[in-house]
Amino acid sequence: MYKGGKIKYSKALSKTAGIVIAVVIIIAAIAGIYLLTSSSHKTVSVQALSLAPTSFANEQGSAVTVTVYGVSPSADVVLYLGNGQTLNQTATSSSIEFTYTYNQPGTYLIYAQEYLNGKPVQNTSTSLLELQILGVLNSTATQYLSIPVISFDSSKNPTAPVVQAGSLVYLYGGYLQPPSGQNMTIYKYIWNFGNGQTLTVMANSSTLDPEINPVNTTYSSPGLYTVTLTLVTQNVSSGATYQYTTYQTVAVTGSGVPFSLKLFNGTVPNPGVITVAENVPGGPYSFDPQIDYESVGFEVVSNVFMTLLVYNGSSTTSFIPFAASEVPTVQNGGISSNYTVYTFHIRDGLHFANGDNLTAYDVWYSVIRALLFVGGSPGTPDWILAQYLVPGATIGVPIVTSSNMNQSFQEIMNAVTYNNQTNTVTFHLVKPTPPQLFFTAVADPLGAGIVDAKWLEQVGAGITFTPQGFLQYEQYANEGNYNTQVQNNPVTSGPYMIKTYVPGQYVVLVPNPYFKGVPGIPAPNDTVIINWVKDPQTAYELFASGKADIVTGLPTNYFPSLKQLEAQGQANLYEFPTLSEFFFVFNINVSNTSLKTLGTQYHIPSDYFANLYVREAFAYAFNYTNYIDNIVGNEKYGFNFASPYAGVIIPGLPYYVPPNELNNVPTFNLSYAKELLIKSGMYNVSINIPIIVSSGDTVDYAAAQMWAQTLNQIDPNIQAQPLYLPFSEIIGLEVPGQNPMPIYYLGWIADYPYPSDFVNAMYLENGTYPAPDGWTVQYLQSLGHGNQAKLYQELNTYIEEADNTANATQAAYYYKQAEQIAINLYMYVYTQQPNYFWVIKPYMTGYQGHISYEENPMIGGAGDSLYYWWVKG
Repeated sequence: MYKGGKIKYSKALSKTAGIVIAVVIIIAAIAGIYLLTSSSHKTVSVQALSLAPTSFANEQGSAVTVTVYGVSPSADVVLYLGNGQTLNQTATSSSIEFTYTYNQPGTYLIYAQEYLNGKPVQNTSTSLLELQILGVLNSTATQYLSIPVISFDSSKNPTAPVVQAGSLVYLYGGYLQPPSGQNMTIYKYIWNFGNGQTLTVMANSSTLDPEINPVNTTYSSPGLYTVTLTLVTQNVSSGATYQYTTYQTVAVTGSGVPFSLKLFNGTVPNPGVITVAENVPGGPYSFDPQIDYESVGFEVVSNVFMTLLVYNGSSTTSFIPFAASEVPTVQNGGISSNYTVYTFHIRDGLHFANGDNLTAYDVWYSVIRALLFVGGSPGTPDWILAQYLVPGATIGVPIVTSSNMNQSFQEIMNAVTYNNQTNTVTFHLVKPTPPQLFFTAVADPLGAGIVDAKWLEQVGAGITFTPQGFLQYEQYANEGNYNTQVQNNPVTSGPYMIKTYVPGQYVVLVPNPYFKGVPGIPAPNDTVIINWVKDPQTAYELFASGKADIVTGLPTNYFPSLKQLEAQGQANLYEFPTLSEFFFVFNINVSNTSLKTLGTQYHIPSDYFANLYVREAFAYAFNYTNYIDNIVGNEKYGFNFASPYAGVIIPGLPYYVPPNELNNVPTFNLSYAKELLIKSGMYNVSINIPIIVSSGDTVDYAAAQMWAQTLNQIDPNIQAQPLYLPFSEIIGLEVPGQNPMPIYYLGWIADYPYPSDFVNAMYLENGTYPAPDGWTVQYLQSLGHGNQAKLYQELNTYIEEADNTANATQAAYYYKQAEQIAINLYMYVYTQQPNYFWVIKPYMTGYQGHISYEENPMIGGAGDSLYYWWVKG
């Protein structure tokens, strides 16, 4: 499958002394900035208060309830809200409840003070609560606005947001994602440091980052200060501007004015909230489990949808029953003796996040929906399950057609059945299949995620159970016809539910109130905030400055800095292997009409890469050794980031073929590349093309630059430039016949640990990559490339033979033949099989103390987390 000013102190009266205050934040939405001058606070240095917030994150515009416990009757309590406002109450009992609504997003510090007889007695100055208010933007607003990001230079201000009076404070400005609307850009950044100083910084016209970053200021007097960053966006055609502001408290300590953050158990900030910075500009493609087929959406889908089974920790062969009450076996009657019938009993008492009962009917309905979405475009994951259930079902091909709809209707209805009296679902497989293989299909939330049938029908996504109804329903698997409510805001069945989604910017997951946990999968109690950050520098700064607990997707050149953070006790790094591979893709049928939308300067014959010698020449012009050693950085940085590979069946999979057993594996050879290009007949043909790389992937952007230079060396008529596009946009462009990307960089992450998952998706006609890249026998024949057409047909035949044989020796032979033909066809430029690194704060641990729960290559290999297995604290 395919991130105001200094607030003056307000006096209050109090009548009694000796009170210990415990502040409990009972939050519907929490945020606030508390600013305190030194003159108002000099007499107070006692810290004897306990804090017990129930949450540290919520949305702007929501009410905040703060309860102060342990107050003596008649004592006065001031709650500093952090936005220039205070709330004052006189106690009539041992607790006081405050309510306030915060309308501005930001990261705030909140503070309580008790007064007796007009004198301050005790406060929480050395237990400041750091609270987040999340900006809420709908899809219309994100066309015009961007959410600003403030972070600190942790090397210069290691205790930020607490700093010393008189010291320089360094602040980075940035944004999560640029505005998505046409002709929109980021225009400027306006800082207000809260100390009377302001600064306007223009945005760089290319990167949209501030021209000055970081900025710095000084606070001469102790206190809490409100820093604001306003990001001004502009429509470059009309000149219209828009703006959005975020807030950040800076606590300035000085003589007699102590400040520090509350760290629970001595180390943990903001318990109950896991914040993640993911270097994935543009965010996910979809949250629909039967539509989404990429690693960013997969992470959310995995946390919010149940499957029948789930992988047991890091194992790829052991499973935990999830929606199922037990793992079926022949012994317990769940599997027939010939391994063609699998029956799952559904747990009693399961509910969707809206309270609807989750029954066998819902599981059955979800599987039917998956079978009807097999032929969706862009490609969907549903073929993984369909291959076991419907005769002849294959990747990328609709099961129901106008010519076979009566037959295929019966085949689908016979493939899976349910019984609500026994609460069971039964799968009728087309051939004997080992449990370990079939279980991988029902454990994959992409395809097998369980959706609420009743809710689907309520939102217009219901299935009509007739042959004609099945045929008509298949269209909803195609881009442009999606049910957008299912795509972006589905009712969920898993441990978490989606609370807030700002398209392309972030998502907030909160516990599903109806999920009570099952053996091996605890009910979560954390809120999870996943930020899809626009570049690696912003992601790193958020993590280094303590605003994120986990950071993912950082390029390898950040690892020396991460190791330094680790040495300082500010990070933990864990390396583990993956079943992932990355590569450059050749599109042999470029849509030139669509290509012009990427840049009017681009031009290329649509069938340029249909020429075998052109692809081979490009493959020999790529410097594989330099890529691994210096660009990825194995040698440069002294880490084992990745290994070179050739052929899609990578180490760790059955039937892996080492490159030394394959012929014609390309190496870097410019003289030979030039010979090939001359032989192709395309030498001296002028082209100007983008090499598409996911935004934020600085490593492979550099690789594309290197490649473009060597290509230009062998033929100056080849003009190529790397071009960043958001990952989700790249996925959206992969439409057969409409794909404008001549060369683009993506990868494949195992759906299940068997070669068919890789060869079917990456080699087979109608596969996830071949379909949008023009690979059909008919197309090659129409171009007069008869030999290529013959080879590609043989490749498909070998794959089908390998997938369908139960003889291991034969399977090994067929897969090796398929790999060799694919190498000979030069369909891809294979770059790296990566290792992955978790980069987390030291207080983050795995479930039951085992980080391995997050290191399953089916999940963690994409940098994705199952958040119910992360423990903060």
